[in-house]
Amino acid sequence: MHKDPNREIQDRLDLVFTTFLRLRSASKVLQSLNAHELHLPRRDRFGDVVWKKPTVAAILQILKNPAYAGAFVYGKTRSIRKDPSSPQTHEVRLPMAEWKIPVNDVYPASIAWETFEQMQQMQQMLADTYAAYDRNKSRGVPRDGAALLHGIVYCGECGHKMVIQDKHRTRYHCTYLRQHYRQHYRVPVCQDIPADPVALQVVESFFQALSPVE
Repeated sequence: MHKDPNREIQDRLDLVFTTFLRLRSASKVLQSLNAHELHLPRRDRFGDVVWKKPTVAAILQILKNPAYAGAFVYGKTRSIRKDPSSPQTHEVRLPMAEWKIPVNDVYPASIAWETFEQMQQMQQMLADTYAAYDRNKSRGVPRDGAALLHGIVYCGECGHKMVIQDKHRTRYHCTYLRQHYRQHYRVPVCQDIPADPVALQVVESFFQALSPVE
């Protein structure tokens, strides 16, 4: 991989990195790019650069690629077999701590390796609502209670699934990042939302959707 001499391409990649470090969310990077009608440089099947509308997947691909930090890494993935009786395997990405052999200063770097490490430490923030839902294919576990959306609500700040808090009044609560980073950072609660107003809006939207059928 070589650093593209096109200054516009370099500036756009730098913008992705700096925006993520500022906003800490791939989905917010996407919103920022779309708000300014900015596209991302991509390679087509012939190796030519084409400018395409940004997606979360494209942004994550840039943020997680060590080549932009000048490094080549052996063993970023692992082949696993779901069924021991089947020869078929599929590749899974490994967290940075499990990469086998990183070799630095192989390519011209767009960001410092230390900055890349910082972003990988924040990689739990990279999974936004849609990416996490698509990966997990999970609608959650139904349960009794006033929270109609239990198990299917994702935090708009960090992209992780919210939990239910039933101490006095039912609330949607997100403490994922606080729990994950409590040993290193003082991370506040992302969101704490009362369930009743959400339930009213959900019910109203449901009946509005049914009204044409009626």
